[in-house]
Amino acid sequence: MQDTRDVVVDVDLKPHDVYTPFSWSRRNVIRWVASIVICLIVYDLYRNSRETILSFDGGGSILAIMALLLAFVLCGLLLFPYLRMRALFRKSQILTKTRRHTIGDAGIATKSDDTTTESKWSAFDNVIETPKVFAFALSPFQAMYIPKRCFASTDDIARVRDLVRANLPGKSKLRND
Repeated sequence: MQDTRDVVVDVDLKPHDVYTPFSWSRRNVIRWVASIVICLIVYDLYRNSRETILSFDGGGSILAIMALLLAFVLCGLLLFPYLRMRALFRKSQILTKTRRHTIGDAGIATKSDDTTTESKWSAFDNVIETPKVFAFALSPFQAMYIPKRCFASTDDIARVRDLVRANLPGKSKLRND
């Protein structure tokens, strides 16, 4: 017998549902690898050029500037994206309001105090499932995040996977568990 029920999820979105610097994702791996490569380059420059730089008047200042630039680059790659996400949640009250998503055969209906939207499955570019969240992408720069912690049961999560597979074939990256 085929499951035809709609899944209703009340979502209270948090910044760590959208971005965490320590999650295992392609973008985070790129950020960490770039940071490590930059650190290795600066370390190699420091090790090989330390004597030469210190032989100049103000050489210690040059080394201090190199260290400061390294710190800014590392913060830019690793820390600032997370701080930007937290600031976005602090400034935008609409992101912190509870939403009710009803996921069914027709698409996803979303209701909150401020808005009501109905998105057909054809509105989504793709769906990505991580261990903690479903991200329904409307465009490369906009997505609807539904954390798994908000689902009532694992049966609801399985039903959402079935709906995505049925309605967005080839446009999803879903987990098998």
